[in-house]
Amino acid sequence: MSAIPKSNLKRIRDILLADENGINNDVNDNQGSDSDSDSDFLATESDDTSNSEHISEESDLSNSDFEHGDVVTLSQPETLKKNGVTWSMYPNLEQSRTAAANVMKKKSGPTIKIQTILDAFKLFFTNEMLEQIVLHTNLYAKRYYDKKIRPRQDSNNIRSDSHFWKPVDRIELESFIGLLIQSGVHRSNHELLNDLWDISQSCPLYRATMSLQRFKHLLQFIRFDDGETRDKSDRLGPIRYIFDIFTKQLSKYFVPGENLTVDEQLVPFRGRCCFVQYMPSKPAKYGLKFWVLSDVDSRYVLSIDLYTGKKNNNIQKNLATDVVLKLIDRLPNNVKQGRCITFDRYFTDIKLSDALLDRKMTSIGVVEHRRSFLPDELKLCRRNLYSTWFYFSRQHMVLSYQAKEKKKPIIILSSSHNQPEVFDDDKKLPCAVHDYNQTKYGVDVIDQCIGNYTVRRINRRWPMYVFYNMIDIAAINSMTIWLCQNSDWNNGRTNTRRLFLSQLSFALTDEQNQRHSQQSRLKPKVKLALLSLGYKLRSENVQNSKVNVHLNSSKKRCYLCPSKPGRKVRQSCYDCRNNVCLSHSTRITTVTCQKCQEKN
Repeated sequence: MSAIPKSNLKRIRDILLADENGINNDVNDNQGSDSDSDSDFLATESDDTSNSEHISEESDLSNSDFEHGDVVTLSQPETLKKNGVTWSMYPNLEQSRTAAANVMKKKSGPTIKIQTILDAFKLFFTNEMLEQIVLHTNLYAKRYYDKKIRPRQDSNNIRSDSHFWKPVDRIELESFIGLLIQSGVHRSNHELLNDLWDISQSCPLYRATMSLQRFKHLLQFIRFDDGETRDKSDRLGPIRYIFDIFTKQLSKYFVPGENLTVDEQLVPFRGRCCFVQYMPSKPAKYGLKFWVLSDVDSRYVLSIDLYTGKKNNNIQKNLATDVVLKLIDRLPNNVKQGRCITFDRYFTDIKLSDALLDRKMTSIGVVEHRRSFLPDELKLCRRNLYSTWFYFSRQHMVLSYQAKEKKKPIIILSSSHNQPEVFDDDKKLPCAVHDYNQTKYGVDVIDQCIGNYTVRRINRRWPMYVFYNMIDIAAINSMTIWLCQNSDWNNGRTNTRRLFLSQLSFALTDEQNQRHSQQSRLKPKVKLALLSLGYKLRSENVQNSKVNVHLNSSKKRCYLCPSKPGRKVRQSCYDCRNNVCLSHSTRITTVTCQKCQEKN
């Protein structure tokens, strides 16, 4: 497998950043993870993400002669000690050569060849996943109809077939996903469904693929597990099986580049859910929190995990470390070596850095000033602007950079740097700070890209938002794989991602529409929609074919005629079965009255 050309990676980044509103790529002294705020605000279960397991319970400067607000003139000590760890201002000579953790053995790029855009998407939404959704959707819908709909069959004067659930199959489910993606392409996922199904106002794909009522039924009845056999103690139970398959697929088909990022993603949701999080620095404020591991260069999502709150109402210790290691351990062992993980101050800890070194991976991150392993002298505000103190211990380097006057210094912990390197410019920026700024926003960019063309529709059920997020991530990853293998595809276009999603939606609905176009007795607007999309109808669906007329046993007055002349006819409407005259009906392949024609 050959590595991805740099020009190809640049194009992928440009496509994903095309709609970006701008992200500040500079680290500053006030920057912090949203996770740090979870324990400071009222939110359901959010205090489980507290940093108390890594932060000293008493002030780190309690034994110091300096206060946080003081500006001091202090020469750099040669050594510092804290919690049994000795830090020296001189780098370890044994670390002067490239460590094994900095050597990549496997080049980046896709691990599989695909022929079509649909093939790329179905790497992540496999037939096994789709068949499971089909199984549980049909099971739930049948139970619902048997319990609530069919008992009213005798009391309601409506067609009998409306009392039975028409089973969904894999083809129809794929077309349902395709319509969700199509609504995201045009950013119409919050528009009224009636407007989307109006071919005079919207894309004809909706009307051609399925009826409005069928789409609403699928939104209502779609399920991902059997609620009667579900493990009640598993908070992710309603979508656990599908979610686990999806997360396994993410790391199978792509080898990441040198730099990876771990960060959180907030999917907006305000419905009933015991693990909804409040994150005030996010635009949505409330939602489902995902932990995400992504490739910095290609913006490919390698692993995700959903935070489901405290277990047994107890705060989970070492949560940040466990999250990172869980995401990393899903990668194949031959992929881990030589990668550098970037994370923010919520995750940065020397124990986590050691655990990653054991896996032959390095890390870099901003350090929270209250971390217990951090020597007090590194936290002091110094008079010398743009000065940097470097310290080394074993395979780690920690630096304190005075970026602003009368502000706390920026502290970086890195196991990928082993020399006190700075840029030769006015600000004397350390190379480690520069590298952190270049790699920390991988997940944030992905989150913004998802938001631009998301498939999310308003729904009361939180499993649907997990499902929506899976579709969005699969669309991002499939585009990355497709562009890696088809570098000239729509080259020069500024809306490449929109074109990709549009073609993906048409590919997902194609098999359903092919099947649909061969059905008899299609409604006129469905025929028009199919024809406008380029599908050929069956011969009996053409306008000059024989009309199928349903005749009642006796003549009755046309229900649309006034009392005079009050025509009596045997001909009836195919949809509502009411007697209707020629003046108040349309004949194409079947007889349809004017009222039903307006509804269609």
